[in-house]
Amino acid sequence: MRGIFLAVGILAGMGLTLPYPYVGVLLWSWFTLQQPHQDAYGLIQQIPLNLVIALVTLLAWFLSSERKRLPSGFIFWMLAVFLLWMTLNSFFAFNPAWSWPYWDRIWKTILLGFVIAMTATSRSRLYALSWVIVISLFYYGVKGGLFTIITGGHFHVIGPQATAIGDNNSLAAALLMVLPFANYLRGQVADKRIAHLLTICMALTIVSIVGSYSRGAIIGLAMLALFAFFRARNRLVYIGFAAVIFVFVLQFMPEHFFDRVATISNAGQDQSFEARLQSWQVAYHYAIDHFPFGAGFYAIQLGELYQRYFPGQEPHAVHSIYFQVLGENGFIGLAIYLSILAAAFLRCSRLISLTRKNLEQRWVSDLALAVQASLLVFAVAGAGLPIAYYDLFIIEISMLLPLTGIALQEQKRNYQPWRRAPLPALEENGSRRENSRVMNAIARQASVQSLTNPK
Repeated sequence: MRGIFLAVGILAGMGLTLPYPYVGVLLWSWFTLQQPHQDAYGLIQQIPLNLVIALVTLLAWFLSSERKRLPSGFIFWMLAVFLLWMTLNSFFAFNPAWSWPYWDRIWKTILLGFVIAMTATSRSRLYALSWVIVISLFYYGVKGGLFTIITGGHFHVIGPQATAIGDNNSLAAALLMVLPFANYLRGQVADKRIAHLLTICMALTIVSIVGSYSRGAIIGLAMLALFAFFRARNRLVYIGFAAVIFVFVLQFMPEHFFDRVATISNAGQDQSFEARLQSWQVAYHYAIDHFPFGAGFYAIQLGELYQRYFPGQEPHAVHSIYFQVLGENGFIGLAIYLSILAAAFLRCSRLISLTRKNLEQRWVSDLALAVQASLLVFAVAGAGLPIAYYDLFIIEISMLLPLTGIALQEQKRNYQPWRRAPLPALEENGSRRENSRVMNAIARQASVQSLTNPK
């Protein structure tokens, strides 16, 4: 039954995509982030629905009258260079047959990012995309929060199988990344009931993050809380909300949760942390030994490669976005990746400083702040997780390109250059009051001219 409802919904969405191509972009983003077919049964799990949606969307967009222009900017071109480098690197992978299927998935995600950068050209489209992001991941956040409450926190919250967020750590990181978007939408909606519903969903998602038992997510949650405290407009409301969540964790979560969190302080004695250190060393040494190329996508965890550096040890995945890119795509790939991440942070800061004092563009500042907070969580929590190419990361940096274009266009449209007004002439027979008024006007104009055109 789930499969039937899902198929009908997708067919209806693709029907709307033909006259309105951006509907297909939203449908594509939803399917990429939520992977709804994983909750269905039967044949629908075997059909490459994401590919079908992508093809219909691209066809509708090419046939439409929408402007088709590549976005400019450092982020776009570096993302394109990164894709080209990953493609070249895959030819020199440790086991190309193992790495190419992963490449096939990643280039499609980057293609989605390019399409978003070219089509999300208005405030309403970015707003709709933000809703798709929140709904897609809150589906797991709300469900996981309720599961944690019902089970008393005795079981780990995990994501959908066979997806990028299938394990507890990756799911928790994704839920952390979506919280800033939910807070952005909460400030944008006019209906207070929807705002309150978003607040409840945020609280349940935080409970789900805690219920994942992910230590990296706990660190990321603390970082996000600190960031939000310094950026929040109403700090009293924020402190009250945080206090409620904190008290809930103290009173509700079982003892073995706190035992797991306590291992953060003595990570050097933790076996899983030692395994991560080994995988980081494998990634580093392979990149050194095979410069400028890496081992290829997810090849570090292959036993034959791993045991070259640690004979007899059980292979482990590289739990770090930085060492993951280093081991898989070499030092050049890591340099490109870090430049994209740094450029995204700088672009957010620029947008915030450019628009935060303009009430008409406050939404740009708020959305840029949400993206920046989400990227911060990704950079911090990702230091211990293998989610370097996560879909939401690609979508976020792609959103910054049209967001910048919209902000600059609005600034240009609202900008009115100063022009010298004609000076009123003195009346020979005018009254003293009238002549005084004219002289004051001349003095005011001279004062403005000295401010706008200082010598």
